[in-house]
Amino acid sequence: MTGERPIELVLLEMALLVLLGPLVTGFIQKLKARLQCRQGAAIVQPYRDLAKLFRKGTVQAVTASGFFRSIPVLVLAATVAAGALVPVLRAGPPAFPLGDALMLLGLLALARFLTAIGAFDAGGAFGGMGASREMTIAPLVEPVLMMVVFSTAVAAGTTELGALSAHRGTSWILDWHAADFLGFAAMLVLLPAETGRIPVDNPDTHLELTMLHEGMLLEHSGPGLGCMVLASHTRQIVTLGLVAALFFPIVSYGAGAADLLVGAGAFAAKILVLAVFLALVESSYAKLRLFRVPQYLGIGFVCALTALALRIL
Repeated sequence: MTGERPIELVLLEMALLVLLGPLVTGFIQKLKARLQCRQGAAIVQPYRDLAKLFRKGTVQAVTASGFFRSIPVLVLAATVAAGALVPVLRAGPPAFPLGDALMLLGLLALARFLTAIGAFDAGGAFGGMGASREMTIAPLVEPVLMMVVFSTAVAAGTTELGALSAHRGTSWILDWHAADFLGFAAMLVLLPAETGRIPVDNPDTHLELTMLHEGMLLEHSGPGLGCMVLASHTRQIVTLGLVAALFFPIVSYGAGAADLLVGAGAFAAKILVLAVFLALVESSYAKLRLFRVPQYLGIGFVCALTALALRIL
């Protein structure tokens, strides 16, 4: 076990997730390009895109309400708040109770809901189509994520990610059971859906027949669109951090500078491996038809339900 993480460390971890989110996206895009025998953009291209968006002006549909302008800030705030619940540099619960894995999933669901509300509020056809599709996929993903969290938390007796990581300790490498393998398999199935990637969604297109998450962003522009894109980058690394905390706990348990560096290196290695997995999946499969997505996500549901049943029985 380990001591509590001070609030300063929690805020530092949250800031690191926000700053490194675009870098993970850039790495995935670069790796996809190399796998497809293309040069591809630089890894730092997402940072350049964000800087360009924050310098532009804002264009708003005349049918949008006054609440529309505040939606990007609220979406980014909910996503960043979710990042505060992910242990990055060391294990252990925060000194000030901020929430647990269920709060994290709730904040991500709130961000998704607000994004859909913004798309509907603008009154555009593409935004409404993307929001309706996103809200169709969400009920197939969020309950499965909760079951995976429950299946992992039953053994630890807590749903707080830092405490859960500390409970598993350094023995997690050899202490894998059937429920752990099934829960991890469910998360691998859900990762493309939660991060908006192939085979569920295609983040590199705005075609009417393929867009889900991207369709909801079409009505935003300028700094508002920048906030939405930054929230997408942060959501991706937060989801990857959730997988790392559940199944590959932080290896640093001390409070010294060397321990924090070890924890940062371990976290970076785990995020790198998961990012490679996403890039390989996107380069190996085509996007599924919308009506085939529930069948695909059903695999994750079966794995998560079986993992939870094995923990309880």
